[in-house]
Amino acid sequence: MPNPKQVKMMAGPLRKAGLFVLFAAITAALCVVLNFLLVDDLHAYSRVMLDEYYAQADEVDTIFVGSSHCYRSFDPDLVDSTLGTHSFNLGTSQQLPDGSYWIVREAAENSNLDTVYLETYYTGYNQEKSSNVPLACFLITDYMKPTSLNRYRYLWEMGGLASYADLIFPARHAIAEPGELVSLWHGKLTGGYDLGNYEWVSYPGEEEYRGRGFVYSYGVSPWEFNTILDIKADAPLSDFGMEYLTRTTQFCREKGIRVVLVTAPLPSAYMADTENYQAYVDAMCAFAQQNGTEYWDFSLISDPSLLPLGKEDFSDMHHLNGQGAEKFTAAFCEVAARSAAGEDVSRFFCETVREKLAEFPDGTFCSQNNMTKEGGTA
Repeated sequence: MPNPKQVKMMAGPLRKAGLFVLFAAITAALCVVLNFLLVDDLHAYSRVMLDEYYAQADEVDTIFVGSSHCYRSFDPDLVDSTLGTHSFNLGTSQQLPDGSYWIVREAAENSNLDTVYLETYYTGYNQEKSSNVPLACFLITDYMKPTSLNRYRYLWEMGGLASYADLIFPARHAIAEPGELVSLWHGKLTGGYDLGNYEWVSYPGEEEYRGRGFVYSYGVSPWEFNTILDIKADAPLSDFGMEYLTRTTQFCREKGIRVVLVTAPLPSAYMADTENYQAYVDAMCAFAQQNGTEYWDFSLISDPSLLPLGKEDFSDMHHLNGQGAEKFTAAFCEVAARSAAGEDVSRFFCETVREKLAEFPDGTFCSQNNMTKEGGTA
């Protein structure tokens, strides 16, 4: 038996350890309460989307990943009825190349994937680093399974140890508006988290979540189609963009998953106003050729009858609305089906911005013909 002196010596560290455990437990409980009271996660598309994905992951064989140009453009219901797949749209707002990489890894661990369609809107692939847009990461990691190692690896690569504070206390980045708190508390207690409940992610007359990651938006652009970001001719992809584009394609190749790079259609007028867009097209085509894959930029579609777009098909300067998304998804399925059958689908796309604007412009360019940059020309 320990003598009284030994007991006294042991008591101090044990007391400190007990106080630490008590403090940690109180802190954890306080975080749970504050997160319930302050965090608005009911309105998060990515929460609903990831909950649905995990529920049907065993069936999924095809995924779409990318930013808002992904989840507002590809309708899985139409894709599956045409191609016979079980697809899922895993796009999220502002999703950056590292987010796409980690989502692909997560999907590959939960589903028997055959094909990944990586939507490559150019602004994400021009970012210098992920930590410039931390919310793009949190919109994914907040709702990944707690047991997912990809969740913690992604957070670490994005922001290091400091990023875990937002995982423990998401009110740091997802705090609710004061006027919405009572409604949110009621929603959280009365089925707001139920699978298939889209009430909190639907806005009548504006946009609505239609399942499996697809968001259908209404209305047309009130603005002209002016660019939000030009492209550097000598650096059309950033080092960050190239790194994760490479990691994603290499991972898919190692796992035997087919990957196709796809850009959802931008308005011809917007593309014309984006300086050096041709440099981006050339860089993506070169990457695809070097990595044994394909690049389909539907902004450069060469058959207007296949994808007849006009101003009425865009909800803003560069996003398709729901009507435009259905037109695009149908055209995408036509190209994807022909590619799957072994056909060379490069004929569906112009090689240059100059050719597209001169020979096959969409209705936005025809109605806004004062553009002068012409995508940097060819």
